[in-house]
Amino acid sequence: MPIISVIIPVYNKEATIKRVINSVLNQSFTDFELIIVNDGSIDNSEENILEYQEKDSRIIYIKQENKGVAFARNVGIEYAKSKYISFLDADDEIDNLFLQKMLDTILDANVCYCGHYDVLEGKSKKSKFSFVEGDVLEDYLFNRCTPNTNSWLIKKEYIDQFKIRFSIDIDWGEDMEFFSKILLYDINVKCVKQFLTYYHKGQPNSLSTNNLSKIDKDVFWLERLIEYIEKYELDFRRKAKIVSAIQSYRLPASIIYRIYSNKSNCDKQILKCKMRESKEYLKKIEVSNGLRSIKLYYIYFKLEFALRN
Repeated sequence: MPIISVIIPVYNKEATIKRVINSVLNQSFTDFELIIVNDGSIDNSEENILEYQEKDSRIIYIKQENKGVAFARNVGIEYAKSKYISFLDADDEIDNLFLQKMLDTILDANVCYCGHYDVLEGKSKKSKFSFVEGDVLEDYLFNRCTPNTNSWLIKKEYIDQFKIRFSIDIDWGEDMEFFSKILLYDINVKCVKQFLTYYHKGQPNSLSTNNLSKIDKDVFWLERLIEYIEKYELDFRRKAKIVSAIQSYRLPASIIYRIYSNKSNCDKQILKCKMRESKEYLKKIEVSNGLRSIKLYYIYFKLEFALRN
């Protein structure tokens, strides 16, 4: 049995799939299986994948009809035979020491993460990051400690114990919902205090494309996460702190920054309408996240002023 399963969902990534596969095959740690789930690609992704599979028996190739990235990742989890699982998107990549350093750090813990580089137009920049160990969920929701999807190593047994899977009924926020649940049950999270993964922004078919429609999707998954936390978190004080982090910062921030980033390419009346629709959430902003909350207040009032004139 391999020690680590790396799961890559693929949808029309012929331009980047070779890069991501190479980043896994070039790992200094070699006892892994690479599970590639082709989620109904209609380009040449399959041909590129099969070319590698013929040469390396560690590659497991699964082909399915297009059912979405969440479904594809869940399929990978079910197929995984290893002790640990890591996820990697098909337009990103990992440092060749990623698996070894994560494995050296996780030891007897269930969850480990590292930092990542943001890559835009070929230029890499370290993400703004606070490395926190122990109980990480509040920092994660406050956007202080935000490993991306590629930056985790998680014990498979732990994922199965709490029946944590990616939600297949949403197409936005499913990754943060998943990792929030991962962090809910574990207060002994480990981290490698290095930047070992590369998150490529601005890619075709990117899951992070920015537009106003994401506001309703953010509200949906965050409200559902609140319901989940209220149901499963038994520590009343911790529950209150986590829910407050969502209601007083994460949720209003997702609305305000989404509207603000679209103010130059959307009609003012549409933006005003979105602000009115979101008042219920925006009125819950508190200075609960230090300078980040102050900045959020500033952007909020700046946006209000701009839309008033």
